[in-house]
Amino acid sequence: MLPSTIHTFAEDHGLPQYRVNQAVEAVVKKGIQKWSDLSTWSKELREEAERSIPLQTLSVHKILVSSQKNAVKAALKTRDGNIIETVLMQPKPDDAWTTCISSQVGCAMACTFCATGKLGLMRNLSAEEIADQVLFWIQYMHEHNLGERPNNIVYMGMGEPLNNWKEVDESIRLLTSTYGYGDRHISVSTSGIVVMIPKLAKAWPQVNLAISLHAANDDDRSALMPVNRSFNLSKLQDALKQYFEITNRKVFLEYILLDKINDTPKHARDLGKFIEGINKPQLLHVNLIVYNKTKSDYSETPRDHAQQFLNLLKRMGISATIRKNLGRDIAGACGQLAGEKQ
Repeated sequence: MLPSTIHTFAEDHGLPQYRVNQAVEAVVKKGIQKWSDLSTWSKELREEAERSIPLQTLSVHKILVSSQKNAVKAALKTRDGNIIETVLMQPKPDDAWTTCISSQVGCAMACTFCATGKLGLMRNLSAEEIADQVLFWIQYMHEHNLGERPNNIVYMGMGEPLNNWKEVDESIRLLTSTYGYGDRHISVSTSGIVVMIPKLAKAWPQVNLAISLHAANDDDRSALMPVNRSFNLSKLQDALKQYFEITNRKVFLEYILLDKINDTPKHARDLGKFIEGINKPQLLHVNLIVYNKTKSDYSETPRDHAQQFLNLLKRMGISATIRKNLGRDIAGACGQLAGEKQ
């Protein structure tokens, strides 16, 4: 839902600004799902709003809850019948919730280990559709007594955010201005569209940046991620140098561990060299992710090998952790999101 629709409605009905503020707050903070719940408006206004202002551009297709109750995946249907997926996660018990949202229907990047990449790109999502995923989780959390709203928003669902820059940029503006999210509670993940990284830095210097790296030599990375053929590791290093000059803020390198593909000591040394080649290696943190199974021939790195890989990085003085995998049992973990066209 765009706040402008409420403003237009208010102007048409001669409502003062405080009535607009009441409506916006009820939607984005209290998570109302129908206008009849807006008790501060008269019955007549609520009934008219119900007819005139849709609260959501997305409808529920399917919801799956993980067995540990710390991850929920929602398949949401757009008005043109496409299905996108978004996830709500709680990394630690009693901790804040994080939502992973999609920016496109499908994805054109064709990363070989990613379920979304198998779909191809159908279309970009609008800024409203992107923000409405967050609105959906606000409504869901209120309905299920999980708290007020997600604490963190990560553009790491379906699609490449920097290939839909105009709408992603507008959606961040919507989430910060209307929803009241701080810039540092928002993260954007990219497969490495290097020409857009400085643009993101200038527009949103306080928004977190994550790079899907997954290999640190060009041959291996190009085999896993076709984007590397256009924007190789040297170009990615240059883009990160520019990013640091503008923001001086930490960047997260996402690295999925694939058994016998990118998890050997040599690959760890390649990663160390890649990081050393950037002017501020202390601002890089590696998130190691044990592969989450999709319809591919890859296998996950054994846990003891993942720990050995982590130990090698730490001996090289690299900041790194093994990220906890949430939502595997509902295909809601990293790389597993795969919507469909109805």
